[in-house]
Amino acid sequence: MERVLEQESLVLTRVYAVAPEKVWRAWTDANALRIWFDQADSPVWAARLDVRPGGRYSLVLREPDGRRYDVHGVYREVTPQHRLVFTWIQRGTEFDGQAVVTVELDPVSEGTQLRFRLDPVFDPRSPDAWRSDFKRLGRLLQQTD
Repeated sequence: MERVLEQESLVLTRVYAVAPEKVWRAWTDANALRIWFDQADSPVWAARLDVRPGGRYSLVLREPDGRRYDVHGVYREVTPQHRLVFTWIQRGTEFDGQAVVTVELDPVSEGTQLRFRLDPVFDPRSPDAWRSDFKRLGRLLQQTD
C-alpha cells in the first residue's frame, strides 16, 4: 500500500516479512544502506552514522549518471526498532534542499510495517527514488538472517 499525502509530502507504507529489528538495522547500518540505496558499486560511497538523538550522519552518493552528491543531517528522534526522525539535507544535485524523514516501524502479523514520510519533497525524483530504494530494501531483508 502506498499513498501520497499533501502536495509537498511523500508518505509510503510497506510491509516486510521480517522482524522490526532487521528493518531497523537496515536503516542504521552503513553497509546495509549502501546496498539498498543502490550504491554497492559506487567508488565514491562514504557513510558516517551516529544514530542517537542529536547525532549526525553523512552520506556521499553517486547519481545514476556518475555525479557525486552529499546528504547529511541530524537525528532528531531515535527509538530503537520503532521510530527514527532525521533531517535530510541534499547538496550537489540540481535539486538541493532540506527535508525531514520520519520512519516508523510496527510489528504486524506479516512481519513489520514501515511507514515513511519525507516532508517536504524538494526533489521531484524523490518519489520514484524512494520506491526503488524500498524494493531493494525488501530484497536485502529477504537475503539477511
